[in-house]
Amino acid sequence: MPTLAPKKQAGRFAGVVTRLQDFRRAVAPSVRNFFGHGGLNSSAALAFYFLLSLLPFLIFLASALAFLPVHHLAERMTSLVSHFVPDQTLPMVRSMLISTMQSDEKLLSLGFVFAIVAASNAFAVMMEMLDGIYLGEQARSFWKVRLDAIYVTIVVGGLTVIALSAVLLGPRFAEELRRAFRISDTFVRIWPETRWLLVVGCVLASIEVLYYLGPSRRHPLRQQLSGSVFAVAVWIVSSDLLGIYFREFAYLNAMYGTLTSFIVLMIWLQLIAAAILMGAELNVELEKLRKEAAAPA
Repeated sequence: MPTLAPKKQAGRFAGVVTRLQDFRRAVAPSVRNFFGHGGLNSSAALAFYFLLSLLPFLIFLASALAFLPVHHLAERMTSLVSHFVPDQTLPMVRSMLISTMQSDEKLLSLGFVFAIVAASNAFAVMMEMLDGIYLGEQARSFWKVRLDAIYVTIVVGGLTVIALSAVLLGPRFAEELRRAFRISDTFVRIWPETRWLLVVGCVLASIEVLYYLGPSRRHPLRQQLSGSVFAVAVWIVSSDLLGIYFREFAYLNAMYGTLTSFIVLMIWLQLIAAAILMGAELNVELEKLRKEAAAPA
């Protein structure tokens, strides 16, 4: 009996090693499939739709967050965005946030409608591309894709609002909450770190939901985590490399002037789209490896 626990631990360790090996084997084919399936053109098209949905989303988000009891909200939003977007795009994003950062219920309602319409268009195109990756064909009608896209937009948008709210409330939010509602000291102590875990969790959950609900073919939700982690890692690394390139080697201001922010933003949005599509390709490759391992010899 005492030998059962070590055997179980050895079995779990072997399972983790196997998954890591499958992940390593699947990365290179996933990148090749991304380029083979026209991933650069697809990500460029998605970047265009993302850009069209960005302004309505910022209007809705800024109007909704303006109701939060947070001082200097525009500055905090700008500081938050600076961690995710290249420096060259910050002036444009900051002006958009300040111009819409007002607690107007009419603006909030209109922003919500326009954000849903614009974002659902982007998600509809994304879902068609995911069908091509997972199935090799488009399997749904036009209206079915649009209705599913609205549902995905609401789910992903809700997770995004939760993540942004957790960051904007700041590390001292738990202390203010304790004074008002007498919550436990444990929550106050763990809140500064928990809010960042909440942000990362919401980002991963958003991409995982997109992989789960995007294709018309249903597959286990837990099997989409690997692609989600890979997509976030590619997004972070590529964004950092892009920022280094523009800071050290590129001279876009001299060549394009005021269009620099727009050009950098488009490139950054294409990197996000490419990362999501690569993550989907990875999920497909991992699924193939699992089927090969399960098939009888």
